[in-house]
Amino acid sequence: MEIFGFNGAATRLGRVTAQILQDRLELLALELREAKILFAQALILVCLGVAFCLLGLLLLILATVYGLPPEWRVYGLAATALVSLLAGAAAFRALNRILGQSPLAFDQSVAELKKDATCFLTKN
Repeated sequence: MEIFGFNGAATRLGRVTAQILQDRLELLALELREAKILFAQALILVCLGVAFCLLGLLLLILATVYGLPPEWRVYGLAATALVSLLAGAAAFRALNRILGQSPLAFDQSVAELKKDATCFLTKN
């Protein structure tokens, strides 16, 4: 008679474990979808930003150099090149800082799995 009670408890435990695993996989899929959308948005914005910044810089350099007297044009090109390089370095530094501060992908899934592990490993 006691074996039937053990089988019933094992079946219920198996169902609960399967439900927890299903919930965690659904959360993981949701986080993956959010990460994909965020990555696609960032990639599109970076490409647009780079294209328009390059076009603007080219036009600014040409206008500046064209407005200078002929003997100063080489110095004007060097100065605008230096300013462009500094602006590019600042942009990459800002991007690195932003990416470093964003939370890691799947943080919530890892936290939930750690909670599950502590729940199952503690003795009651």
